[in-house]
Amino acid sequence: MKHKLPVMLISMTIITCKADLGKTEKLERALKEQEIKIVKETKKIKTKAIIAEAKLKTAKKATEKALKTVILSATSIKEAQETSEKSNREKEDAKNEKAQIEREKLKIENEAKQLEVQLKEKWNQQQTQFKIDEAKLELKRKTKDIERLLIIYDNDYGIEPSDQFGMHDSNSNNKAFDVLHQGLKPYHHADNKKVREKIYLVFEYKDIYIQSLGEILNKIAKVSYLPPDQAKQKTLEQEQANALLNEIIENIHEYFAHYFEGAFKILSDKQNSIDALNLSDLRTLLNKLNELQKIKDTCKMYAETIYNDFKNDKGKIRTGGIKELGEYITNHEYKKIFKDAIEQIKTLDTQISNITYK
Repeated sequence: MKHKLPVMLISMTIITCKADLGKTEKLERALKEQEIKIVKETKKIKTKAIIAEAKLKTAKKATEKALKTVILSATSIKEAQETSEKSNREKEDAKNEKAQIEREKLKIENEAKQLEVQLKEKWNQQQTQFKIDEAKLELKRKTKDIERLLIIYDNDYGIEPSDQFGMHDSNSNNKAFDVLHQGLKPYHHADNKKVREKIYLVFEYKDIYIQSLGEILNKIAKVSYLPPDQAKQKTLEQEQANALLNEIIENIHEYFAHYFEGAFKILSDKQNSIDALNLSDLRTLLNKLNELQKIKDTCKMYAETIYNDFKNDKGKIRTGGIKELGEYITNHEYKKIFKDAIEQIKTLDTQISNITYK
């Protein structure tokens, strides 16, 4: 449109100027100059248009780039948001997972503690049972020898020689079992076999112990003996000898009653009760048996001392009269020693009975 306007002007100028040919050349020059100017202007405009178009393209590219950047930024923001949301979800999941792990951990720890308590309780029970079984075995070990002796006694398995370990003489009738009586019958009588066996049992059915006792009892019996037709002529020495003989025998029977028929007979007869005892009672029972064993060992030690002194005729207790033997017993307080031992056995007998009869 801009180019058409100058052309029209030129045409009008030519028509107007036909009459004046002189002015034509001048006009042509003017037109040429004008054309050149127009061309230049056109070129200039084209250049500007090109530049403008280039700028427009550049601007467009910049705009597109900016738009792309914006789009990318929006995408990045969206991705960032999504990443953030994902991260938050992952954090939440991780938090929940951690909480779940903590709960599982706590559950496992509680179960482990409960298991530990159960195992410890079971271990303690097993240890207690082991100690109970151990105590029962120890109890059997401590009582087996006495049980063996009681079996011999209960079943008449003991072998008794015809002279009743030297304490019976059918000719002289002045030995211990001839002088001692159970009721109206002398100890040597067949009906009194169980009475004699109590003495044998106290001395564990060991010949040497029974014979050693017999030697001492026979000496005392010999002094105390009087033929039936002279019974009314008994002297003081004979009465003392008879009293001493009976006292010794009574102590032996009392020892038997509380040691064997009491404490150990209870243990033998009350096995079911013993099996049901707790560890504390079993240990108490073992302690009582240990005390019984100490008393027995003490009595045995004194009995051996008495026999050795008798054998060695210490203070003429073997070759002298009943007076020397009586003084020996008094000086060494043997009556008190054996009486105290029997009282201690009685006490332990009661304590053992209280434990087993719970």
